[in-house]
Amino acid sequence: MRAAPAKKKDAAVRKKGQRGARPRAAQEERSSRLVPALMVTLAIGLVTGLAYGAVWGWQQMPVPQLSRVDALEHVRVKAPFRAVTRQQVEEMLLPYLRNGFFSLDIRGMRETLLGNPWITSASVSRRWPRGVEIRIEEAAPLAAWGRDRLLVASGQLLPRPEHLKTGRLPELAGDEELVERIMAQYQALARLLTTRDMEVKRLSFDDLAGWHLELVSGIELHLGHDELLERVNRFLSLSRGVLAPHLERVVRVDTRYGNAVAVQWKDNEQESD
Repeated sequence: MRAAPAKKKDAAVRKKGQRGARPRAAQEERSSRLVPALMVTLAIGLVTGLAYGAVWGWQQMPVPQLSRVDALEHVRVKAPFRAVTRQQVEEMLLPYLRNGFFSLDIRGMRETLLGNPWITSASVSRRWPRGVEIRIEEAAPLAAWGRDRLLVASGQLLPRPEHLKTGRLPELAGDEELVERIMAQYQALARLLTTRDMEVKRLSFDDLAGWHLELVSGIELHLGHDELLERVNRFLSLSRGVLAPHLERVVRVDTRYGNAVAVQWKDNEQESD
């Protein structure tokens, strides 16, 4: 009668052994799955490292320098070439182009171009498989300032290139600290004086004498310090009226009077109107 408990004990042991076997089997199954995944991860890391090392090594290798002809062969430059010449652009870019297409420093090329004061805008782009396209915009001269400088629309005074053909530019003069003020007055006068021989030839400002204007016709106007446009308009009214038949004899007109002007004639006579 005591054998029954022993059988129950054996059954319990077998059941416990079965429960312990299942976790071990599951663990072995998980391990068998992790090994291939780990190997794949290691392989990817190895390939990535080799690729990075190859790129780094390629970057450290000395790049063979191209000749001038080869470096510029596939370069296309679109520019007006007025103040800046093609040769100047090529000389600025040649140090970058000699390293070849894949080593181009696009940002450095653009910054170098913009270092020229006459270049207002520059873009550099690759054109596959070997080409480089460059677009340049230049500042347009607005007036001459002395013999060796030109005033551009931005208000800057730039050195006059020897090869630049400017045609007939008006001349501005005065204190450099007043260049923006002088430019603004010139632009206002240019909009007002549009008829033939009445365009601005020279405009200057002096602290003592004020504004002095010379027209293309050769007539000089003393305008003083204030009411510049009003005084020019007064002269224009007279030039269409009482002075119209005699403009060729007029040398100088002083408009600094309140309601009159003083006219100097070519025969040195002076008359007030």
